[in-house]
Amino acid sequence: APFRLVPRAQSPVAQRFQRGRPLEGGFAGRRLMLTFDDGPFTDSTSRLLEILDREDVHAVFFLVASRVQEIPGRRNGRRMVQQMLAGGHSVGNHSFSHPHLPSLGEAGWKREILRAHAAIFSAIGYAPTLFRPPYGQFNAAIDRYLTYRGYTRVHWTYVADEFRGRSGQVMARGILAQIRERERLGKNVGGILLLHDTHQRSVDCAEVLIRRLKAENCALLDAGDDDLWRFAGIPDFFGPAGTEKADAVGREALPAEPAVRDAARLWCDEHAGELEEIRRLDDIQVNINENGFGLPNGYGLPVDEEN
Repeated sequence: APFRLVPRAQSPVAQRFQRGRPLEGGFAGRRLMLTFDDGPFTDSTSRLLEILDREDVHAVFFLVASRVQEIPGRRNGRRMVQQMLAGGHSVGNHSFSHPHLPSLGEAGWKREILRAHAAIFSAIGYAPTLFRPPYGQFNAAIDRYLTYRGYTRVHWTYVADEFRGRSGQVMARGILAQIRERERLGKNVGGILLLHDTHQRSVDCAEVLIRRLKAENCALLDAGDDDLWRFAGIPDFFGPAGTEKADAVGREALPAEPAVRDAARLWCDEHAGELEEIRRLDDIQVNINENGFGLPNGYGLPVDEEN
């Protein structure tokens, strides 16, 4: 059956995120959206979902849709996608087989997008409206087609050095260093973190980072700073196409809601004996100017290739 021009998602939540302004980060306030690419995987994704549930953090999972096809060998992947939705997470389209889309030619990249769209639709019961191009690479024709299909393109602000065998702690420390560098430069630190639920070390990184930022909130509360670290979702950052993107220059604070502050205080009280150990992450030395922490020869920033 042909695809509709604008996917008519059965979920009212999904309908809110069609044809949005591309999301890249630089948001006001200490807000971080966790995103995970390339899954689902039986072991690493299952463990990640357990961690996110325990820490009461929601994330966005960009699915390689060949892993959730409606075939017997992918039943476990489809079950995990249902588990993601039940846990309050969002899912998006990350292509069918993770190719470099601009190199395929128009027929090839359309096939990748549409096959993934159909597989994800069959797994979740409504049309996905979030898209992340593999490797962050796209061109103007792909971008126009994504808009035509009703997608919102989602990229990232922060990356970990995931592909050179670094530990989860080193990766988390590198993300913290990137955040603090943006603070030093006077830029908005709210942004989007790219990780991959392919690797157990990336799951370790997510766990360490979540706990370190929660520990950071304890210090912020003690200092009377209400702009706490929050793990935000698509609703916090989505804007319709054509609306003005965040200003990357000029740090803008955004005080947390009272309920968020109360929850942060409770966490600090419950984990008071662990804070010193959690903060020892800061003792690890990293160099964010090395490839791998967002530079072109590592897993770099998104690339808009010419037509």
